[in-house]
Amino acid sequence: MTSVLVIDDERAVRQSMLQVLTRTGFEVTTADNGITGVETYFEHPTDVVIVDIIMPRSDGIAVIKKIRARYPDARIIAITGGGNFWPSGYKPNALVTDAYLILATESGANAIMRKPFRRQQLIDTVRGLLEK
Repeated sequence: MTSVLVIDDERAVRQSMLQVLTRTGFEVTTADNGITGVETYFEHPTDVVIVDIIMPRSDGIAVIKKIRARYPDARIIAITGGGNFWPSGYKPNALVTDAYLILATESGANAIMRKPFRRQQLIDTVRGLLEK
């Protein structure tokens, strides 16, 4: 069975991806921060890693670099909605979110997705990486 590790600090996002991917037939493991995510991956490498970029305790860019350094062939999907660290009432625009996604690609992500994404987009992106 194909395995996926989901690393995201937002519980609702983790649970949603867990449900979608499990129902699609993937074996899914989750981690709620970058440090735990890297440790989990190093202990049991999965076929695909999905990592949020903006997280406490170790951001997704650091996670991508650490995994890529030890496992150059790892399949990594970076996701972001732009982060929640903005002043009250301010939402990041698409340019800010895109800048994070470009940085993730430059750091070694194989694929990127902007939150919120659709169920089918998630499934297609995971399957697409597995076909490569």
